[in-house]
Amino acid sequence: MSGDVQTDVLIEAVDTHTGGEPTRVVTGGLNKDRFAGGSVEEQRDRFREQADDLRRLLIKEPRGHDDMYGAILVPPAAEAADIGVFFIDNGGYKDLCGHGIMGVVTALVETGYLNPDGAVTVETPAGLVTADPEISDDGQVEHVTVENVTSYVLDSMTLPMDIDGDSVTVPVDVVYAGNVFAMVPATAFDRHVAPDNTDAFVDYGVEVRERVNEASEFEDPFSGEELVVDHTEFYEPGADADRNIVVFSAGAVDRSPCGTGTCGKMTLLHSKEELAVGEPYRHESVIGTRFEGRLRAVEHRAGHTVTNAEIRGSAYIVAKHTFLLDPADSVHSFDIST
Repeated sequence: MSGDVQTDVLIEAVDTHTGGEPTRVVTGGLNKDRFAGGSVEEQRDRFREQADDLRRLLIKEPRGHDDMYGAILVPPAAEAADIGVFFIDNGGYKDLCGHGIMGVVTALVETGYLNPDGAVTVETPAGLVTADPEISDDGQVEHVTVENVTSYVLDSMTLPMDIDGDSVTVPVDVVYAGNVFAMVPATAFDRHVAPDNTDAFVDYGVEVRERVNEASEFEDPFSGEELVVDHTEFYEPGADADRNIVVFSAGAVDRSPCGTGTCGKMTLLHSKEELAVGEPYRHESVIGTRFEGRLRAVEHRAGHTVTNAEIRGSAYIVAKHTFLLDPADSVHSFDIST
């Protein structure tokens, strides 16, 4: 790099997309002393306290956008883990991300950071997940199969809502799958899951999430940890694949079918006796991209049906970056609410 470039940061990243959803994988340039030590969850929390300026720099405009997503690689604490990672977006932080795991593993393998002999164990704030890349003879990752943390239905409720001037009762299932989802049939809003309806689903998604959190308090039935709904998933059945649109953070939309959301949807279907263990499941995003999934196993604990789900998808490298910050630049990061 030219010696006359002045910068306060020099961060390396590889951008991928998984089913259309971005993951900006940070591969170098972070001063990890600011947040080093302990579990990935503890490092994430320390990063949030000490280095959130870097999240804003990488995710928000002018280097990112409202729907940008990112992954920060850190040393794992778990002995079984090969790598550690936590996830960032325009609104903050997420405990887990299925599409992001696919993007991280694809980026690390195809750029030579990782040379796995079989599945990769990943420590996340939500726990350990495994990612098994299918690698071609020329070193390209064709698919990644992710075995998620366990999933279970937390609650079911109804919400009275005003939809296009009509008072409607909306059924909501709250499902944990590494993230906490409010799952709602799109038919309750008299709309199909389609790009033309995205703006409406964003508005309803934010409202549903806020009202569910106001109406109830949730806790993990096994750890007692407080849980908060952070995603709204609208779904509709299809002949060849079910379809969904997931709204998260400050109104971001997942372009992929959502990895943890697919695991949650399979768990919900099983609870309704509509999906058997081992039965193939196809899930399609609002832009028509797909994940394949299945429930590997089911057990019953503390009055809950707990599933072990896996998903399979493909990610692709789209860019490699070196991010700079000119010390004279007063516009470090910003977003514009609309």
